[in-house]
Amino acid sequence: MTKHDLVDRLSDGVGLPKPEVQAVVDGFLALVMEAVSSGQRVELRRFGVWKPVNRKGRHLRTPDGIHEIDLPDRPTAVFVPSAEFRQRMGDLEPGQIERA
Repeated sequence: MTKHDLVDRLSDGVGLPKPEVQAVVDGFLALVMEAVSSGQRVELRRFGVWKPVNRKGRHLRTPDGIHEIDLPDRPTAVFVPSAEFRQRMGDLEPGQIERA
């Protein structure tokens, strides 16, 4: 599902015009990104948590084995689904999951 699909379905579901729903969705996503990128945790009960984490740096070799690369520590964001979300995912059959 894309953001456009989400806006369409929300607009149909709540009966608001698509431009208004688009503004709400964009505003929500901007707030989540702003909060997480400033080091805050964002929790939506029964859905999940977005939180900032530090990804540990590592030492890599290129596939040919000639060059070595050091990747430094870096900040990133992770999403941790709620127990209810994980349970619903567990109810899926393997054939129901779309390939990216």
